[in-house]
Amino acid sequence: MRFFCFTLLYLLMAINNAYAQFDEIKAEEIVKNSTCIDNLSVDEVLKDKIKIRSQRDLGWQVYKEDDQYDVERAFLMNKSMQLRFRWHVNTDGKITPDGKRAESLCSK
Repeated sequence: MRFFCFTLLYLLMAINNAYAQFDEIKAEEIVKNSTCIDNLSVDEVLKDKIKIRSQRDLGWQVYKEDDQYDVERAFLMNKSMQLRFRWHVNTDGKITPDGKRAESLCSK
């Protein structure tokens, strides 16, 4: 009985961790693939920005905040200044830009 309880607990923890990671990955993919300027995705527009200004890419980060995920892409402009673009993704997959930088990215 004891072995069964430990096994069940382990399986529940493994399923919960896999589910949480899937949601983080899904939130990141939703933002990356969102349509932006000239039918380019957010990811493609950000890649173009980094090429033009030769900034160092710090990559994508996802943070869980209550019932939503915050998805962020950061660039290093010089040794101390970072440029960050951030979006909120709720559990329904709705994206909301967090701040003027993310808002202005996909507007002409």
